[in-house]
Amino acid sequence: MVQPMSAAVAIGIDVGGTHLRAGRVGPDGLIGAALRRASEVDDADALVAAIVRVLDELGEGAASRMPVGLGMAGLVDREGRLRYGPNVGVRETPLAALLAAALGAQRPVRVVNDASAAVVGEHRVGAARGHRDVVMFTLGTGVGGGVISDGRLLEGAHGFAGELGHLVIVEDGRDAPSGVRGTVEAYASGTAIAREAAEAVAAGLAGARAVDAPTLVAAAAAGEPWALAVLERVGARLGVAIASVVAVLDPSIVVIGGGAGDAAATFLLPAARTAFVANLMGAAHRPIAAVVPAELGDDAGVIGAGLLAADLAAAGPDGADR
Repeated sequence: MVQPMSAAVAIGIDVGGTHLRAGRVGPDGLIGAALRRASEVDDADALVAAIVRVLDELGEGAASRMPVGLGMAGLVDREGRLRYGPNVGVRETPLAALLAAALGAQRPVRVVNDASAAVVGEHRVGAARGHRDVVMFTLGTGVGGGVISDGRLLEGAHGFAGELGHLVIVEDGRDAPSGVRGTVEAYASGTAIAREAAEAVAAGLAGARAVDAPTLVAAAAAGEPWALAVLERVGARLGVAIASVVAVLDPSIVVIGGGAGDAAATFLLPAARTAFVANLMGAAHRPIAAVVPAELGDDAGVIGAGLLAADLAAAGPDGADR
């Protein structure tokens, strides 16, 4: 969501496996287009250097006092340390401290999980506006998740709450980059969609061919029955995960985003909604959470990270309102 007339309150940065996106964020969304650059996720020094470069490009380098928010794939603790990420090489790295050292100790820096940043963006200015209890799944190379509980980002005791992509939905099922078998990530990520296509070929499904996720989505859009069947199967797996999360958290809305989620939502969500209701305890006796596509696309993480950094700056040195 671009708000060209807003005043910037922070810089938001979203680091993915291949690309880094950054932009000025106002209270109502992104101000102008976000910059997109190659990301560095295998070396901490290179990652920090890449972030500093993009801040310089935005005119918000070391001389600026604009708060900086960073969304990063993986387990990010409450002190802004990236502890582990199955799809990134940087591990056990104090990113918030390294950025503060590079940018100036007095500059507010907030580092969170990328999907946590995305759910904040969708909650504040996107598909979940007006809802106080929100769950978001981000389907990309992997599957991330974020939770808003009673209007606030759910972080948990250590900052690791919301890792919805690592819920086990098939006991001893497919392997996944995390090393945990049978997770949502193994069945509903962009990588999993490509794997489903290959398995459809092996199973002899008429017309099936081994393709990547974007090509499979294009085939579904063209009405190819095999592609529609594959995405329906992926959507049903996602619906099982949604039912489990809703049983625990009771949100009023579930948002599906991420690159693969945005691209395939038309084909995934009908099956996901059906499987969700079929697997939800007491479905006939409770309000059913809406399952909707995200609105902000690639901007969600940038916006959410920036807004969280602005919150940190507003809270002051003790971060009481974090």
